Amino acid sequence: MSFPLDEMDDIINDFLTESSESLESLDQKFVELEKNPGDLPLLNEIFRSIHTIKGAAGFLGFQQMVDVTHVTEDVLNKLRKSEMRVTSGITDAILQSVDLIKILLNNIREKNGRQEDTAPLTGLLTDILSGKLAENEKEAPPAAVTATAIAEEEQKPRKIEENKPRKAEEHKAQKAEEGAAASRDQSIRVDIDRLDTVLNLAGELVLSRNRLMKLGSRLGGSGITSELETHLNEAIAQLDLVTSDLQLGVMKIRMQPVAKVFNKFPRMVRDLARQTAREVELAVSGEETELDKTVIEEIGDPLVHLIRNSVDHGMESPEERVANGKPRCGTIGLSAYQEGRNIIVSVSDDGKGMDPEAIKRSAVEKGLLSQDDAEKLSAKDAFNLIFLPGFSTASKVSNISGRGVGMDVVKTNISRINGTISVDSEVGKGTRITFRLPLTLAIIQALTVEAGGEIYGIPLSNVVENIRVTASDIKTIEGKEVINIRDKVFPVVRLGSLVSGGAVPSTQSDWKYIVIIGIGERNFGILVERLHGQEEIVMKSMGEYLKGTEGIAGACITGDGNVILILDMAGLLASQSLGYVH
Repeated sequence: MSFPLDEMDDIINDFLTESSESLESLDQKFVELEKNPGDLPLLNEIFRSIHTIKGAAGFLGFQQMVDVTHVTEDVLNKLRKSEMRVTSGITDAILQSVDLIKILLNNIREKNGRQEDTAPLTGLLTDILSGKLAENEKEAPPAAVTATAIAEEEQKPRKIEENKPRKAEEHKAQKAEEGAAASRDQSIRVDIDRLDTVLNLAGELVLSRNRLMKLGSRLGGSGITSELETHLNEAIAQLDLVTSDLQLGVMKIRMQPVAKVFNKFPRMVRDLARQTAREVELAVSGEETELDKTVIEEIGDPLVHLIRNSVDHGMESPEERVANGKPRCGTIGLSAYQEGRNIIVSVSDDGKGMDPEAIKRSAVEKGLLSQDDAEKLSAKDAFNLIFLPGFSTASKVSNISGRGVGMDVVKTNISRINGTISVDSEVGKGTRITFRLPLTLAIIQALTVEAGGEIYGIPLSNVVENIRVTASDIKTIEGKEVINIRDKVFPVVRLGSLVSGGAVPSTQSDWKYIVIIGIGERNFGILVERLHGQEEIVMKSMGEYLKGTEGIAGACITGDGNVILILDMAGLLASQSLGYVH
């Protein structure tokens, strides 16, 4: 039986998608299995996933994948029949098999025709099957369920089914099939470009809605009849309601559970702990929290850096932990939850913590900070030094970085999506690093401000607070303007002079407004002439000619039909030498 070329491509794409989804959850399942070797339902789930991939690969003629999955399936079959026990060595071998399957899938996806050397792995798995490696294997912790209990568990369904009438059995099977079919029909796969098109159209509708609402408010005093005005206001209110619901619905389509990122970390922590001879457990919570697809893609690398650093540099050896009165096994916490229009993601550990004085010394030694500036820093500001490029407190270089190495990447990625970072640490107790992320990047809330006679938008996710000040409240330290707010000193940037390219004279008696901005781990003040208010905006690209303009994220059309620029606060921060003057 042969298929047309286009149809075969569709079948292969479905195979790639379904296999990738199955493999994503396997790493976490293996880590759970290692902790509970007697978990029969979990073993059966893993076995079925590998069996499904093997069957589809055989149908499509991917022989290398069939060879690898076949011998892996045989090992899993012996484990679930209690003919072998789960050990760390066996788990390592099966995880290597999963990694190789991922490589083979990627080769199929890229159509590069590459053949991998599968012999060493299939040989290892064959040796495990034959029992050659059993004597040298270090046994995993005792099974939570005995072999007898596993055998009884397998027999239970059969005994129940034997006592049931045949018709009831058939009815149950039919119901299960109907349920599975209904479940399959509840979802479809849609190309992301099509979703983006719908989102853009919803954005245009939001702009039209804003425009109509402005016009409707102006028609009130234009002399139209009260009846016509009532009907018009009702129609605009209905449009506002429908548009808001549509916008929310389209945004939800792009939302994905953060588990898509979190699922790879149990396996990573397990492997890193074995490499570094540490005992570490990952506690994950809030993995069902949903985020925009674009935001999820951006937080993967920062979380990898933080967790690697927590294991390698933040966590003590088991002996050190016991000597310090801590549990032998350390815990890394990875959590996510929604707070208003933001998602909070945090990575914490109960390791050795960070010493602010050691961080200051390291920054001074590396020439990243002067001794005088270092002495002025509070402990919290000292923690923020870890985000400087090239900063590290690691005493030796390893293939797993010390806390601080790669942290500038963390800052860059989080700033790119208008997120903020905060660091809390206590020596001997542990460290917590928290991201505050926007729910979505397409339709955002903005604060509109006026400076130099022009109106600009600032993403509300970057705004910490607004304060009314006079010119006398702004002081100068070493030639740089700063303001003291509740005993905390913030650098100040005059938005008017920044966008006009020169100094803008200000009247001494005029009230001004300081907008405190939070970017990554940094805070600074933007001085503006007026605050216009909060508005929901759809940010548009600046096009090829103005793309990449420093300090400008994009543009939008306001409710009164004017085009305003949306400021890129991270870009503005990078363009200003603000220093660490908090």
